[in-house]
Amino acid sequence: MTQEGISRKSFIVGAGAAALSAATLGLFGCASPTPKGSAEAEAADTKAAASGAEAPAAVDEREWDESFDVVVVGSGIAGTSAAVTVATEGNGAICLVLDKGDDVLGGGNTRFSAGAIFSTTNAQNALKYLKALRGENPTVPDDVLEAYANGMAEHEGWLDALGAGDNFYAPWDNVKVTSVSAPEYPELLDTDEERATIGCMLFNGGPDGDGFKHVQTFLSDVLDQHPDTVTRKTGTTVVQLVQDPQTGEILGVVYEEGGKSVSAQATGGVVMCCGGFENNPVMMANYIRSYGAHPFAGICNTGDGIKLCAEVGAEMWHMANIAGFYNGFASLDGEKFVSKNAAQTTRGEGIIVGSNGRRYYMDNGGFGNTNLTEYDLRIHSGYRHGDNNRGGEWMHQSLPAESWFVFDQAGFDAGATAEITEDDPVAAGWGYSADSLTELAKLVGLPEGELEATVEHWNQMCDDGADMAFYRFPTTLNKVATPPFYAMRMVPYFLNTDGGPVRSAKAEVVGRDGNPIPHLYSAGEFGSVWSDMYNAGGNLSEGMAFGRIAARECLGIA
Repeated sequence: MTQEGISRKSFIVGAGAAALSAATLGLFGCASPTPKGSAEAEAADTKAAASGAEAPAAVDEREWDESFDVVVVGSGIAGTSAAVTVATEGNGAICLVLDKGDDVLGGGNTRFSAGAIFSTTNAQNALKYLKALRGENPTVPDDVLEAYANGMAEHEGWLDALGAGDNFYAPWDNVKVTSVSAPEYPELLDTDEERATIGCMLFNGGPDGDGFKHVQTFLSDVLDQHPDTVTRKTGTTVVQLVQDPQTGEILGVVYEEGGKSVSAQATGGVVMCCGGFENNPVMMANYIRSYGAHPFAGICNTGDGIKLCAEVGAEMWHMANIAGFYNGFASLDGEKFVSKNAAQTTRGEGIIVGSNGRRYYMDNGGFGNTNLTEYDLRIHSGYRHGDNNRGGEWMHQSLPAESWFVFDQAGFDAGATAEITEDDPVAAGWGYSADSLTELAKLVGLPEGELEATVEHWNQMCDDGADMAFYRFPTTLNKVATPPFYAMRMVPYFLNTDGGPVRSAKAEVVGRDGNPIPHLYSAGEFGSVWSDMYNAGGNLSEGMAFGRIAARECLGIA
């Protein structure tokens, strides 16, 4: 075990971060380390000499500024879980946690989440369910899902051992039953007995309501009790993974702090918990084909870690996976945006139309997974974390860049604009109102006659008691008939991306040659194991599970 000022061991680095990036051939074009003495190495040396480039520094030519057993990059649920594991199971091992945001709770999605933790009392049932959610997607091996299922089964006991006590409840405690307290896809399990073993745990403040109300604040409090073993730094951006050019082993990181570069050795390993790339518009356009969609949170999630891992040879997976999309209110001038939990925004007060004035999807939130009388997933509707029933299969729902939520005075009175804080959303610039649908369509700029025809068809289906176009829930079939009429501007938003480096069952980052990159690990949404259908609480859950796994691997106690 080492710390700053006690053991300043040497490390291998090229002529700065730029040299290492060049040696590994840069983002998405890097190669595995070249063996010394090989033809490739000789060619590289000749090319470097010809160009006048400085040769990579030898061992012992550089010294580390700091040294730790484990370095964790990112302080969301995954990074915090890894650090808690080091603190409580590391027998004195020391850990550095770095986050480029300004909050020790992390600059990603964790602290903005509902706090649900996908858990189980039966790992075998959980594994069966995870395999069913994976479906025909071939990317995630069974052993990775098995590791996750075992982690789900550990959550409750782990939190209890840390002292959570009465601050949280599990669905099997019969304290509270909600749509997330049960499997999001109950159709994928065979019996009610199996379904009863899977659900989400939530923190609720304890019996008096004055305790911890989110798992992240609880785990952060645990870390505060271990300042001797865990160093937490905010406002620190990791700019380089330091890799041994001969063995490929990750030796540590270089990060920026206060305008200075700091090199930190990681004798046991580096755990990447960097979240997704929600706030990187270029990556969103490249991988998700999303233009102008609003991330729900993830302020600091800009894909930095993906670039860093690519530079040391990591393979990527699930880059097109996303929890979304949903429609949220956006002001006419684009300056304001507001949304709330998608499961709570059923949009039953009206209908959503595109720029052509027509409905284009099952324009209603809600999971639609409770009070089922049969379990045929092919015929159910709903909106389960952005997945929708399309032709009997559940898949991501892409949304146009702009839509309009159309409702009448009855819909307004029922709370159609509940997320908007202003009493008069039209005067506040969120949309339009008019005494007729024709006038409303002109204000919005919809094709002549289209909105009127759409509403007429909708109202007829409401009278018939069935949405035969997109199968909305019968309880949400409310006519648009009482003037004045309203149209509120909407744009797509989403929760998180899931793409990143391929992860093994041991939380190892896997290289493009199919082998783990030594001493490099990942957890959470950064290279998430979610490859197809997703269950509520799944990202926090995998962050906790693989955060623990990664830390134990770094410590050699797995």
